[in-house]
Amino acid sequence: MTRKIPFLPLFFAALCAILAVLIFIRVREYGASEAVAADLPATTSRASIEDRNGGLVQDDRGTIVPVANDGTADATEPASSAAQSAREQRYRELLAAPPPPAAPQAPAEKPSLLQRLVSPITNAFGGGAANKPVGTPAPPPAARPPQQRAPQAQPHDPQASHGGRGNEPGNGSGSEQPEDDPTSDRTPPQIVTIEFQPPQVQDGSETILIVNAMDDKSGVRSISGSISSPSGGLQGFACQREPETNRYLARIAVPKDAAEGVWHVNYLTLSDNASNSINLSWAQGQLPSTASFKVTSSRSDSSGPTLKAVWLDRIAMRAGEKNTLFIQAEDDKAGVNLISGVFQSPSKHARVGFGCRSGSSGTWECEVSMPSCLDCGIWQLETVQLQDKANNMATVRLENQLVSAVKVDVTGAQCDNQQPVLTAVVLDKTAVSNAEPTTIAVTVQASDDLCGVSNISGQALGPPGPGGQARIFFSFSNAGDPSNWIGRLQVPRLAAKGMWSIAWIQVMDRGNNLRTYSANEPALANAKFNVQ
Repeated sequence: MTRKIPFLPLFFAALCAILAVLIFIRVREYGASEAVAADLPATTSRASIEDRNGGLVQDDRGTIVPVANDGTADATEPASSAAQSAREQRYRELLAAPPPPAAPQAPAEKPSLLQRLVSPITNAFGGGAANKPVGTPAPPPAARPPQQRAPQAQPHDPQASHGGRGNEPGNGSGSEQPEDDPTSDRTPPQIVTIEFQPPQVQDGSETILIVNAMDDKSGVRSISGSISSPSGGLQGFACQREPETNRYLARIAVPKDAAEGVWHVNYLTLSDNASNSINLSWAQGQLPSTASFKVTSSRSDSSGPTLKAVWLDRIAMRAGEKNTLFIQAEDDKAGVNLISGVFQSPSKHARVGFGCRSGSSGTWECEVSMPSCLDCGIWQLETVQLQDKANNMATVRLENQLVSAVKVDVTGAQCDNQQPVLTAVVLDKTAVSNAEPTTIAVTVQASDDLCGVSNISGQALGPPGPGGQARIFFSFSNAGDPSNWIGRLQVPRLAAKGMWSIAWIQVMDRGNNLRTYSANEPALANAKFNVQ
């Protein structure tokens, strides 16, 4: 009969053998770690890792020292050997390197009976972490008390001093934004506040428009615009600066029997001393609701005058003579205040305007004077404009039969229906400084076949800016020769730096024939100058 070996003696013998093997492995690991620690330099520890923010290092004592160009601390203790420096560099690289990505873990396996029996014993000897079965979750780390860290000097941020974040998303390139040039004014004045005081008035009284405006460099030069009534009537204004303030005031007279309702600023133009300007429109929502006031009226007139009749004293005349145009108009309440109009030449290149005065019988008389040299033929009445005493306006055009029927036949010894010709534009300076006001002499050659050149004007356009482009208007005078004209273009102090160009030049002859030359035409192709 076979004898059975008892289980317990066999189990304890196997357990002792396993414990002996584990103790031997633990002793070898401990000895290897001691050898590695002895191989590291004494002055290197985790606390002396570089602070890469600005090239600073904090050593074991919390002292901040600069970092040399090679990435090592500029400490007072020299390295003992080249090998030691290499080990230090390798140690820093290993510490600074990001941790490797975690490998995917296999599903946890159920521990066997022997593992459950041996695990408590191996954990007691400190070997549990190295000998855990694959897939066994690690226990959470023990909480450490917070450690105090020495304060570190903050490095200078060049982007912060410029108010920019060059490397943030959305900035396009990673370069810094250009610094604002204090010697170049490209921004027009800005409105701070705008209001009327009082905000409600009775017809026949007045209110004051108050515009609080500022300009960043050159200062506000002018503020002007127009007021629109509920009926569409317009009234112009120009503001005057209140001394020692940024307020600009304009007195707005509300006529007797004016249209009742809300009046508002229709257009507002602000210009600075560097010729930057901005045009704000009520219709486009560029002006706040405070740019309006209310009018109350006991006899509100919201309709413009009505044209009743128009006729000429003579339907034919010679150039250089005067003629009379008669107009009858009426207004329901306030009464007619002003009448004016325009005749157009047969070639439609020239126009002649006229103004009217009230006659004794209620008929308005308008004197029409034709130039001595002009476009001969049938001149057409183009428009008649009427305004009543409540500032309501009415413009009557060719669509009205009363206007389209009025024509005058003009004859003359010299008949000129051709526009003047601009042949050359020369600037005496192509580069100027904006440190002080500078004058550029613009010489043009212009001719006309019969009547001769009468006047020339132009406008210069600056480089694009936040509020648009600066504009400088200038006029010409004759230089003695009928074909040579000189314009004085005044470049103001702090004018926008960059390339300027002559945007347009208008030339008119003595017969009122007018032509406008734009920047894309050959005569103005090289009419440019650089402001530095």
